[in-house]
Amino acid sequence: MDLATLSETIATGRLGRALSRLVPATTVWDREWDICCILDGCRLDLMREAAAAGHEALPGPDGVDSLWSVGSQSAEWMDRTFAPAYREEMARTAYVTGNPFSSQSCEHILVTSDEVLPLSGADFGVFHEAWRDDWIDDGISTIPPESLTDAAIAIWRRREELGVDRVLVHYMQPHAPFRSRPEWFFGSADIEHWGQFADDEDGDDSAAEDNELDLDLEDLTTEEREALEAFAEADDDEGSMNDPWLRVRDGDLAFEAVWRAYRDNLEWVVDDVARVLENCDGRVAMTSDHGNALGEFGVWSHPPGTPVPALRRVPWVVREGRDLGTCDPALPDPIRDGRRTEGDDVESRLGALGYR
Repeated sequence: MDLATLSETIATGRLGRALSRLVPATTVWDREWDICCILDGCRLDLMREAAAAGHEALPGPDGVDSLWSVGSQSAEWMDRTFAPAYREEMARTAYVTGNPFSSQSCEHILVTSDEVLPLSGADFGVFHEAWRDDWIDDGISTIPPESLTDAAIAIWRRREELGVDRVLVHYMQPHAPFRSRPEWFFGSADIEHWGQFADDEDGDDSAAEDNELDLDLEDLTTEEREALEAFAEADDDEGSMNDPWLRVRDGDLAFEAVWRAYRDNLEWVVDDVARVLENCDGRVAMTSDHGNALGEFGVWSHPPGTPVPALRRVPWVVREGRDLGTCDPALPDPIRDGRRTEGDDVESRLGALGYR
């Protein structure tokens, strides 16, 4: 076993999970904000790079502070952010989320409890799972930032009648898939498995039948056939054809190309956060649930329960918003009608994002 493999085994194993609990983390509830934007999977150095380039919604790089996140993966972050100890804060908060882990029990993630997930409307002043209605499977399979921004603006302007005084909006970008490189991502998202096709450990074909993955190779493009064949030949059971960081590790993708696409996804979401800043009066924070490891301590991507700083030290940016009235979005139908859509294909969306 080489040093990198040994480091990864320690960092992501039982010892790593134990050490992860000792990291002096800060919940978003411990900071001051009116609207808090979670930019899923954003590294601190990526945010500082975008700030140095002069993005209008960001301060200079010296204005990008940091905090230690409560988790190294989205479900872990939700489990600790929405723990019972924070019920009072949550009761006066609107949570708008594009992350489908909100609907998952997550028993498979060893660092989560059985007290928090799945989330429900009773947990928050307003709870809107935007991914249920606004997910797309056009080029890439994800939820673009625009509908989350619209919901956040509409809720903030109507916060008094809705009985909330804060909005927490969980965007999916800069998390993969990347809008600029759709050819890297195969198939539609599996909301429970986020793009990861796993073999049944017992060799039972029933698992594949349950997935209802009925492919006719004649209907696939050349690129899709090659991607499927490459995956079938892979010997890394924990890998994911939709996880670009593991593909960088394996030499399938160039680091520079993936970083450019990652940066473009950040600009995609920050461009939309700019709409929050010009349509909402108040303190607007930008942070992340976790980063992405790029080989630090032998770790790649964002496994849960991992104390690696590249995963746990995330950006913290605060800007003052001013409502200039540049847009006037309506409240999402589920909030306006007082309903929550159930029975959406959660299984077909948690895959293109690369989880499991």
